[in-house]
Amino acid sequence: MLKKGIILLVLCCSCCYISADDFATEKFTDTDSAYVKPKKDNIIKRFIKAFNAMDTTYITPNKYNWAFMLQNTNSFETYSLHSREINQKLSFSPKPGIKIGPYFGWRWIFLGTTFEVSSLGEGHKVEKTEFELSLYSSMLGCDLIYRRTGNDFKLRKVKGAGEVAQSVEGRRFEGINVNVTGINAYYIFNHKRFSYPAAFAQSTVQRKSCGSWKAGLSYTLHELEFDYNKLPNELISDKANGRLSNDFRIDQLKYHDFSVSCGYSYNWVFKKNWLLCMSLTPALGYKQTATDVTKIAETTTQKEMPKFDFDNFNVDLIARVGLVWNNTKYFGGMSLIVHNYNYRHNKLTIRNTFGTLNVYLGLNFHKRKAYR
Repeated sequence: MLKKGIILLVLCCSCCYISADDFATEKFTDTDSAYVKPKKDNIIKRFIKAFNAMDTTYITPNKYNWAFMLQNTNSFETYSLHSREINQKLSFSPKPGIKIGPYFGWRWIFLGTTFEVSSLGEGHKVEKTEFELSLYSSMLGCDLIYRRTGNDFKLRKVKGAGEVAQSVEGRRFEGINVNVTGINAYYIFNHKRFSYPAAFAQSTVQRKSCGSWKAGLSYTLHELEFDYNKLPNELISDKANGRLSNDFRIDQLKYHDFSVSCGYSYNWVFKKNWLLCMSLTPALGYKQTATDVTKIAETTTQKEMPKFDFDNFNVDLIARVGLVWNNTKYFGGMSLIVHNYNYRHNKLTIRNTFGTLNVYLGLNFHKRKAYR
């Protein structure tokens, strides 16, 4: 299925090299050899300089204006509901999405079209939207998330339902709909020597191994619609071995997630032009339920009023792995980004894990004036 209009905006200010001629600070004349007082840069130029500052013994800046890339994108997701009262668990996940497409870029802007190939020949259209945008610069980074799940979930794992558990695993389930919208921003402390763009934006090249601490803030809105009546009859019947926990008999759940994160990333240059990056960023998140009405067992309603509760604190995690070969002109590699969110409400625990695996191959061309 052709997915038009997918735009990857890989913002990498370190990719936007500012030549020394643009920011000359002193000048001598041939006629009188008089020294001209340096012009003071305005606040915008000073900000750009600080934004792009790097130690060139550790990082090689991008030397080209244009880039072309072919990329394969694989997306995956798992959603788990756990009733702690009777230790019952239901896990759902859709079929992994596979896309292939070309991308054409100018410095830090990449535009492209992807083709959905995972649903070819299946005879049904999967209604879902997955848009994950990561913006990388030397100093700051940002993740934008917009996900609307489709109708291709399957019941992957059942625990605590007796003998019927294995017989219902693998069945199609159309009673779940998950929406996630969020933003995550973070600051790289050792940004002059450590380059996130080298690992995930292919714009710079890490020459020496180096790591950095980072800290950030994020906000995410989670919305879950769950129709337990569409579960297999073996689970919703009154039989003892098929009893479904009342914690799962919900209609809709909506909550805000405010979090503070602190993590560490390391770029390992294990061979010339080769880089392996590993990054773990735990986050302490406060989940505030925003659902107006939650249906319990179809007959009972419960008002959800915003209130502070220490039980609303949960630990989330963002993990990144990148393997890159880049000689400044040609590049190739893979990157994996995984998001994990955890939520507790009364005796119900919800875990949402999703991510993307990208495999790419490309080249840069048309050298910038400073490198010709």
